[in-house]
Amino acid sequence: MNINDFEWELENVWLENVLKEIRKQLEEKRSFNEKFRKEAIETQRELWQEVGSISIANELDQLVDFMSYIDVLKRQKWSHEFTRKQKEKYERMLLSPYFGRIDFLESGDSRAEKYYIGISNLVNDDYDILIYDWRAPVSSMYYDYEIGEASYQCPEGIICGNISLKRQYKISNDKIEYMFDSNLNIDDEMLQEILSNSTDSKMKAIVTTIQREQNKVIRNEEYKNMIVQGPAGSGKTSVALHRVAYLLYKHRDSITPQNIVIFSPNDIFNDYISNVLPQLEEENMHQTTFKEYMHKALGDELKKEYYYDMMEYILSFKEKPSYQKRIMNIKYKTSIQFTNILKQYVTYVEKADRSFSDIMFRGSLIISSKELQELFFKDYCELPLKRRLQKIRERVLFLLKPYEEQRISEVARELYDSDSYIDKLEIRNKSRAILKDEIKDIQHEINRITEFDLVGIYKKLFEKLELFTGNSNAENSKEKIEEIKRYTLESLQSQTLYYEDQPPLLYLMGAFGDLPKTSDIKYVIIDEAQDYTPLQYEIFYQLFSHASITMLGDLKQSIHPFMNVGNYSNISHIFPRDNTCVINLTKSYRSTMEITRFSRMLLNEEITDESVARHGEEPLVLGFQQEEAIKERILEDIKIYKDKGYKSIGIITRTIKEANKVYSFLKDKVQVKLLVNEDEEYMNGTIIIPSYLAKGLEFDVVLIYNAGNGNYSCEEERLLLYTACTRALHMLCIYYSDECTPLLQGRYSC
Repeated sequence: MNINDFEWELENVWLENVLKEIRKQLEEKRSFNEKFRKEAIETQRELWQEVGSISIANELDQLVDFMSYIDVLKRQKWSHEFTRKQKEKYERMLLSPYFGRIDFLESGDSRAEKYYIGISNLVNDDYDILIYDWRAPVSSMYYDYEIGEASYQCPEGIICGNISLKRQYKISNDKIEYMFDSNLNIDDEMLQEILSNSTDSKMKAIVTTIQREQNKVIRNEEYKNMIVQGPAGSGKTSVALHRVAYLLYKHRDSITPQNIVIFSPNDIFNDYISNVLPQLEEENMHQTTFKEYMHKALGDELKKEYYYDMMEYILSFKEKPSYQKRIMNIKYKTSIQFTNILKQYVTYVEKADRSFSDIMFRGSLIISSKELQELFFKDYCELPLKRRLQKIRERVLFLLKPYEEQRISEVARELYDSDSYIDKLEIRNKSRAILKDEIKDIQHEINRITEFDLVGIYKKLFEKLELFTGNSNAENSKEKIEEIKRYTLESLQSQTLYYEDQPPLLYLMGAFGDLPKTSDIKYVIIDEAQDYTPLQYEIFYQLFSHASITMLGDLKQSIHPFMNVGNYSNISHIFPRDNTCVINLTKSYRSTMEITRFSRMLLNEEITDESVARHGEEPLVLGFQQEEAIKERILEDIKIYKDKGYKSIGIITRTIKEANKVYSFLKDKVQVKLLVNEDEEYMNGTIIIPSYLAKGLEFDVVLIYNAGNGNYSCEEERLLLYTACTRALHMLCIYYSDECTPLLQGRYSC
């Protein structure tokens, strides 16, 4: 809708008033900051002059004075930091103070109120709200409603009324670049402009273009747990981060970033998303990966395989004689059947008879085997296994202590009477040494009956695996079970912990009470939810049953052919059904329609999800006789796309081995970065990255290296190739040598 000159004038006047207020408050914060800085310097000077250095010879009064100054310095530091953040907020607001406006007539009122919406609130000295934070209750109407009837939830209840105007702005450097009125939630004109831009080295906030379905996820507090399913490019990660910002805003008095954790696919991705919350003026929550948490919990007793080493093995070693055995192990240990076996085994271990024996010391009974049995099976039966054993150990040592003290006294008297020792300290030390030698067998027995050997417990499961498998079936025959037993026990014997054995061990740790408490975590975000197995979700629930859990994923982007959730119905029993909802995001925003259409041809099903009507060039599928020719063409295309102004180019290989090969060819010919370790920093530019590390990232241009029949040849790799293709925003090129992958044949002209 066109806006007349009079409206433009009014808007420019309003903007100038807002900017004037921002400048005023910014100057106040700068003055405060300088004042706090000077006060801190003065306090430190007084501390040195009045108190001086602390020494043991000085009196207690000096220490009290010193601590008083330290408290003052802490308060000054806090004030300085708070003011600094406020100053940075106003500096950002000067660049773009708001992006939207709604005029809302509340039911029963005679005049509509204007609500300008931005990243942060702006309140003047008269307590007039000039700008509303996008997370404020009233701001939700900007995302949820068109012109007409509308309502929002606030602490006083539901407020109903009518939206008479909805306006969007682009403001840069004190000027309104453009504005327009819209009957839609977020007009395609603004969305198209943002989507058509080149991507950056870090993910950006999407607060100006949040869609209605996304806003529903961001503000949901009706359900404790959410499963969010959405196609590639539907903004799942952005939505998760904006949800974190919303929760921090709404529950500022009870939630801090330390109460929220996000599980990301890898550290590259953690780095990629690290700027979003600071852009929304919030500190980052705790970011981790499942691998990082698991490896820390499992310790260093055994050599542990990394997730991406397993992926490299699956993709690169199909010709190895042991390959099928390994795949059989992975499939079995990630199956729901094995998860149920683990649950049975936990009950079995906790109820199994234990070889307790009487604890005796110099002919005296400290505690009988019967009493130990009662402690284990009755008194402490509500505790998990490790905690039970710890309690028994504490009880035995408590009962043993009087006997130890009595014996030390006896030995000390004997030594004193012998006149062989000079002083009491020497006698005491010798007495303790004699006691230590006398009770070493008892200590050994206490250690034996209270030992918690996690790996040993896991080994025993496979030694007795047939006890828990039930009747054999076609999928898991007796021969298969025997092979899995043998394979697992041999790998554990060699001190190697394959990745597929690590989640079961972590589950047993949790079930037996050996994991640290996580009660301070109130909200958990699980990104790329499709790539976790049902067993891993059992572990998440073990750890965070008290917290609200938001899971975001796309079943069509399961990059691991065997280790994934399969279907969300496989985890529906884990989370309380009356407090868990599934929300489907149905629109993709990342790629052009041409790339989206091409990528979906890779899938074996009809996709009805929408996509933004942004057009571009058709994807290219180019065949070559030799693999070397692919590298030459990629070199040419890098230069072409850079000349066209594209900032990020992702060369996606199937494996690390391929990535290294392409990098060796390109590194001296063009500026390029190799990303093959998950803890590396993500940088903009031309990146070479293996397929399974690229998930969650996006590039202006994606060049798929060698999608030939020798690389992507089987059904298990269909979703891996699909995920790689969906990383592209504006241009997609697929190269192959010899024959094109059968996953594209018949669907696209190779």
